[in-house]
Amino acid sequence: MIKNLYENDLGYMIGTVYSTVLGYEIEVMYTKDISQSYVEKNVEYFNNLDPAFVEKLCAALKRFFDDYYEMNPDLSEDFADDLIEEYGTDPKSILKYIDIGIYSFDEYDIENENVPVLNLSGDCEWNGDQQITILAKDNNLVYVGPFLEYSVWNQEGVVKGCLYNYAVPENDG
Repeated sequence: MIKNLYENDLGYMIGTVYSTVLGYEIEVMYTKDISQSYVEKNVEYFNNLDPAFVEKLCAALKRFFDDYYEMNPDLSEDFADDLIEEYGTDPKSILKYIDIGIYSFDEYDIENENVPVLNLSGDCEWNGDQQITILAKDNNLVYVGPFLEYSVWNQEGVVKGCLYNYAVPENDG
């Protein structure tokens, strides 16, 4: 499942996987302390996301876009009308305005090895150079917003400490 796996100069394992949700390949990145089977199990989860979860993710992305567009309409004018119109007929169309590059994995406690997680980062059309981060744990969005280097396992810190979090947490778990 993971292609072209190698260890980089910083000691991270890097490889590529195909995302059926996004329709293109993305990099996975994890430390050698994390098993490849754990990473592959989470990639499998990502590639088979529940459609209701994908809808929640797309709604969070739309809230992020709406807020950014309200503050910076001139920076989004080239594509805003198309995004808004397409989202109105197909909410998943907003996914084509993001370009996820990395699916990262943080160290986890052994009791959490079966809890599915997403820690995605990359570019998005409306946020310029700041990039985007999407964090989810156990089918709940934790964070959607500007790039954030944070562990999905520190959900409380993410939810309480981030001004621009467009995810609507379903619980404080």
